[in-house]
Amino acid sequence: MAAADNRPGGKNMHRRLGAAAARLARLLAHKGRVPAKAAAAAPVRQAEMAVEAATGNLDTGRLGWGIAFLVTGTFMFALQDAATKSLVSSYPISFIIMTRCFALFIGSFLLLSASPGGIKANIKTKKPVLQFLRGALVMSQWLLAAYSMRELGLGETTALYEAYPLFCTILAVFILHETIGWRRIVGLIIGFCGILIMVRPGFGAVSLGTLCALSGALLFAFYVVLTRLVANYDQPQTSFFYMGSVSAALMLPALPFIWTQIAWGDIWLFAALGLFCVSAHFCMIKALSLASVAVLQPFNYSQLIWSILIGFIVFGDVPDKYVFIGAGLVVFSGLFVIFRGHMRKPRIFVE
Repeated sequence: MAAADNRPGGKNMHRRLGAAAARLARLLAHKGRVPAKAAAAAPVRQAEMAVEAATGNLDTGRLGWGIAFLVTGTFMFALQDAATKSLVSSYPISFIIMTRCFALFIGSFLLLSASPGGIKANIKTKKPVLQFLRGALVMSQWLLAAYSMRELGLGETTALYEAYPLFCTILAVFILHETIGWRRIVGLIIGFCGILIMVRPGFGAVSLGTLCALSGALLFAFYVVLTRLVANYDQPQTSFFYMGSVSAALMLPALPFIWTQIAWGDIWLFAALGLFCVSAHFCMIKALSLASVAVLQPFNYSQLIWSILIGFIVFGDVPDKYVFIGAGLVVFSGLFVIFRGHMRKPRIFVE
C-alpha cells in the first residue's frame, strides 16, 4: 500500500481502510450474509480491495499485475487442456486425471508449507464437509471435461464450459440466497439461447461429449458457489490444499485398477500436464490476492480465446459458425449477468 501514501490524503489511508474494513465486517454480519465471527475474521486484504473499488482509490499497478496473473492462468489452463486432449487417445481418462490430482496435491502442499504460519496454522478448516464436496466436484468435472475433449474440439469444449457463470447465478439463488432482477433473468435467457445454438438440438442427436461438457460446467458451477461460501471461513491456501488433497484421496483407491505404463516419449507430456495444472491454480490464487473478483471475472473468458488458438495450432480444430455465434451470446450474457450482479451490491463509503 506504499503507493497509496503518495496520493493526496494518502497519509491516513491505512487508518481509513482499517475503519472501513471493520464497518464492512459489521455490514456483512448485519445483512446475515456472513456469521459475525467469520465476518470479523475476513482477510483484511479483501476488505481493503473492496473499499478501494468503492472509493475509486485503486492501485493500478497492483490491478495490472492481478490481471496479468489471471490471463497467464487462463493460458496455463488452456495448455493443461491441450495436454489432456493429447493424452486421452492413448491413456485411460481416469489415469490422466489421477496425475493431475496428485500434481495438484503436491503443489498445494508446498504452497501451504510456504504460507505464513506454515502447515499447522493453515491446514485447519471450519467447513470440512464443504471442502470435501469441493474436492469431489472438481475431480468429477475434470473427468467429464477430459471425456468431452476426446470427443469434441478443444475450443468447442471450452465454449460449452463458459456457460458455468450462468449456472452459478441460478445456483447462488438456492445456495447463497441471492436475488436476481429481471435484467439478469433476461441475460440468463440469452445465455441459454447461446447454449442451444451450440448444441443444436433437433438437428441430430446431441453427442455424449456435448452432454459431458455441459454436465461438467454445471458441476464446476457448484464448485465455484461452494468456494464462495467457504471463502467466508477459510483462507485461499487452505481451500486450495483441500481441493488437491481430497481429489487425490478419492482417486487413490482406483490406482491399482487404472495404473498404466507410461511410454518414455510421453513422460514429458505428463510432467507438463502437472506443471500446467499447478501453475494455473497458483496464478489464479496470486491474481485474487492482487485484485478483486469483480475486476478479474471478465478476463476469465480469455481462456476461450487461448483454447481456440491452441486447438487450431496443435490439433487443427476449427469450431463451426454455430459454436462461434453461441459462444458469443454466452460470453455476452455472462458478462452482463456479472456486471449487473456487482451493480446491485451496496457501495462502501469512507468518511
